[in-house]
Amino acid sequence: MIFRTLFSIPIENAVAAEVFSRFRDYQRSQPLLNLAAFLPVPKWVPRLFRPGTRANATKIRALITELTEARMEAIAQGHAPDDLATKIMTTADPETGACFETQEMVDQVAIFFLAGHETSASALAWTLYLVALYPDWQEKLAQEASALEDESFAAVAKLRLSRDVFREALRLYPPVPMMVREASCPVTFRDRTVPKGAQIVLSPWHLHRHERLWDNPDGFDPNRWHTENGKQCQRDAYIPFSSGPRVCTGAGFAMVEGPLIRSMILRHFHVTPVVGKEPVPVAHLTVRSKDGIWLQITPRTEKDQV
Repeated sequence: MIFRTLFSIPIENAVAAEVFSRFRDYQRSQPLLNLAAFLPVPKWVPRLFRPGTRANATKIRALITELTEARMEAIAQGHAPDDLATKIMTTADPETGACFETQEMVDQVAIFFLAGHETSASALAWTLYLVALYPDWQEKLAQEASALEDESFAAVAKLRLSRDVFREALRLYPPVPMMVREASCPVTFRDRTVPKGAQIVLSPWHLHRHERLWDNPDGFDPNRWHTENGKQCQRDAYIPFSSGPRVCTGAGFAMVEGPLIRSMILRHFHVTPVVGKEPVPVAHLTVRSKDGIWLQITPRTEKDQV
């Protein structure tokens, strides 16, 4: 979906397939937190990376540069598709009037790929696991998915239960379990002085399960978002996409993509957990299961299909 949205190309495209494969290898080589980044050393000091990390990063950048240069040429010739890449490349800075240069655009595309495809996959996988554990909710979502008979975008607005379930899955299994921010000015947190430039680690995983904030913090309860506690915590203690000036640019896209894909799946299939294959969460750049998430997918019969 990232490739189709950005460049109107399928994953079967040779360049797209290689970018996807190398991004997967790159992400699996990354630690949850790069502790070396917390050391106050000059930027010219070499950083240590795992084997293959630099090579993958270099190749990924070269492949994205290839896609970007081809699109810039298509824009210049007037036959570029009207997709996200074209919109970004042709939108001028409101202050300077300049558009992205090639390497600037490569930076933007790389961020979309890195932050977009793995996080969405993680969120969808954990959501399917949760609805497999709670068949009553699964059937409610399957019934609601009948709204997708209307193939217009307006049907997405009718997936209210699906959004609540997806929001709850993001609370319990936030795709990015930890993130780092740098203090832009001196501040005091709970009687602790934080100087300008200090590195601060934020943990959505812990915040979303905080016993002093949430009612039934470890329980699966999509209805919580309509309670006073849920509404308060959504404002003050819910950051699956981060928050503020550094909020994920794809947050709105994800909140359409996730409920929609899951509804399309449940409309046609039953999902049940595999006994003895309970997933164990582990933190890489995203929250994954140690040995994968095992589910049994069974087509719905004509009688129960909606």
